[in-house]
Order: sequence, then C-alpha cells, then structure tokens
Amino acid sequence: MKFRWLTVVCCLSSVAAGSAQQESSDRPLGANTVSGHVYCDDTNAPARMATVVLEPAGIVESTIPGEEQHAVFSGEAVETLLDGSFVMQHVAPGTYYVIASQPGYVFPLAPLYVHENAASSSEDDSPKNILKSVPRISVGSSLPVAVNVTIDRGAVVSGTVLYDDGSPASGIRLSMLIYRKGQWISPPSNTVGRTSFSGQSDDEGHYRISGLPGGSYMLEATLHISKTVYKVDDHGGTSVSMNDVYSLSTYSGGSTRRKDGTPFSLKTGEERNGEDIEIPLTKLHIVRGNIVSAHDGHLLNGGTLSLLSSDDRSVIGETSLSKDDDAFTFSFVPEGDYFLHVENASDNEYRDVPNASGSWPPTQTETRTIRRYGTADQAIRVASDLSGVTVAVPDLPQGLNTAP
Repeated sequence: MKFRWLTVVCCLSSVAAGSAQQESSDRPLGANTVSGHVYCDDTNAPARMATVVLEPAGIVESTIPGEEQHAVFSGEAVETLLDGSFVMQHVAPGTYYVIASQPGYVFPLAPLYVHENAASSSEDDSPKNILKSVPRISVGSSLPVAVNVTIDRGAVVSGTVLYDDGSPASGIRLSMLIYRKGQWISPPSNTVGRTSFSGQSDDEGHYRISGLPGGSYMLEATLHISKTVYKVDDHGGTSVSMNDVYSLSTYSGGSTRRKDGTPFSLKTGEERNGEDIEIPLTKLHIVRGNIVSAHDGHLLNGGTLSLLSSDDRSVIGETSLSKDDDAFTFSFVPEGDYFLHVENASDNEYRDVPNASGSWPPTQTETRTIRRYGTADQAIRVASDLSGVTVAVPDLPQGLNTAP
C-alpha cells in the first residue's frame, strides 16, 4: 500500500548567522522585510540559533494530512541571534507561515505528518486548524512585517538497546513509527527543520529521540549489515558509497514482527524514559542456500528472496543474489516457521564498466539477463543455523523466459 506525504523542497540561501542580521538591525527596515523574535514556550527564554523559514501558505493549506504533495519554492533560511531575533530581507510578496525550529522542539509542520486523515474531511482536520498556533503573515510591498514566534518543547523517548546476553547494541538505527491507514509506517523526514523521528544507539546502547509532537507511536530498532566502498584521496578527503545488505527489526515490546509490537502514546513535552529494547541474539540464526533450476538443478546467479512468516506472510527480511555471491544469506533470522519466496530468478551475465573519470565508485556493474524463471516458495523451520537450503524455481513458458 502506498502512502502519500507532504514533501517540501526548498532552495535555501546560505546564511551568515551573525553579522548580516546585526547590520540589518542597525538601520531602519525597508519594505518586504520580515523580522521578529523566537521564544521557547517552556522557559520563555529566547530561542538562540533557531532556524526560521517562510513556507507559502497556499502550499501548506492545500495539504491533506497524511497525503503526500510535492512543492518547489525558493527562500531564505536564517538563524536567530543570541537574543532570539531574526531578520529576513527582500521577501517576495505573499502569505506565509513563519516556521521556526530548534533541536528538542516540535517542528511546526510535524503535526501534519502524524495527524490521521479522517475518512470524511472536517474542519478539525484542515491544515489551518492543525497549524492554528503557527504565525501566518502577509507580506506586501509597502510595510515591513514584525512577528513573534513561540516553539513548543517536544516529547522525548529514551532508553537502551541491549542484546539478550546483556551487552550493549551500539550503532542500532531507531525509528518512531506512526499508525496510518491500518498499519505502522515511518513518517517522512522534513528537509528544513531540525526535528527527526529517528536516532541511533551510542557505544553503551543508549538512545534519545526528541522534538516529537504528541501522538501514538511504536519504536523500531534495526540491526543491519551494510556494504561500504570508500576512497581516501591524497588531500585526506573521503568518498563513501554505502548500501544495506540485510536488516532485521525489533519493535517496542520485543517482537520481531511489526504487527505484534507494543504501541504507546506521547503528549507534547512528555519525557518517556526506559523504552528499552532487547535484541534476541541467542535466538537469531543464519540461513544460507541457493536458487536452482527445477528443470536441471543448475545454480542460478540472479534473484531476490523474501523471508515470510508462515502464518500471515509478513516480510521478516529480504536479500538478493549478486555478481559476488550466487548463494543467498539471511544473516539473522528469529526462530520460527517461514516461507522463502523467490522472485526475478535468472541466469545473468555480470560485467563491470567504468564510471566517468574522477567519479566514485570507479565502476558500476551491468547485468545482462540470459534466462528468466518463475516464482517459488520453500517452507523452512529455523531452530538453529541452516546451510545448504535450496529453492527450486520453475521454467517460464517459452517466449517469457528471455529478457525483452
């Protein structure tokens, strides 16, 4: 099922955080200027070094909560000074929402991301109502605009991620999921504000995710293996290309299946400590094997595999064959009964071709499909490490088995 979100792409001018605004404050403000102060609601203190942008009101108000829209506009992002003040010069005439953000505080558009869209729209669901506390201004061509902005302290979730032998799980990705249209999904990342719905565990397994709007959430901790290609040049610069090879998630309450996770509610400004997750290390196993042709038993070197729960066929993990390995590996699989589902099985010819001079990585792999095969399911029971698993895939009818 596809979900649509508001995605705003901004072209932001570079900001000289101190001097440019200070010079502006020393002389009278001209027309098409927006200035003001940003304050923290929990302390009434100035929001120092907060980011301020203007979002066109028409774009924001045409958003349906929970639905994706793409909009492109340009503007200036400024940072507040130590007294919380800001100045924006040469603002195009129009109507805007004044969006201020700072780490630990709710990004003002975030309620649009987490607000559940009702089946029948009502005034309560409208962006104007959801964002009624966000300043809305009109910029003309005759007078400057002054506005004060207050940002709300967001909710915090913190805890520890441990393996079941008691050791810390460091470098684990953590994401806050929201409930939308019958399932738990990841909210989008905003491109302007500093609020994030994700984090990472530190060397002791601790994590802290802040700036969350009130709502219902579930926590996802993802154990992942990545393949990284890197280059350090003679000036000390580093080029990195990283791809996830395999991952497994554990959810609030300790389940490795999203549907069995334990959700919780947060109020704006609440601190929820002790939301710990234990990764069942001693009950995770490696599953390794090959895809073969059911016709003659030869090994195939192309295909994607999904590990599906036997009861509801929910996806536990995914992997694929590559030019480097014609065997598949599921690196950590919880104990239980599963189906190995194979799609896009093929005999492939792989060839490395150079990229443009000076680019990184220096080569890319071209794949030529010689023969294609059908889909297949193989039932397996995982109680320990498994190797030598084979999934036999059928031939496709003549005419469908070769690449177009």
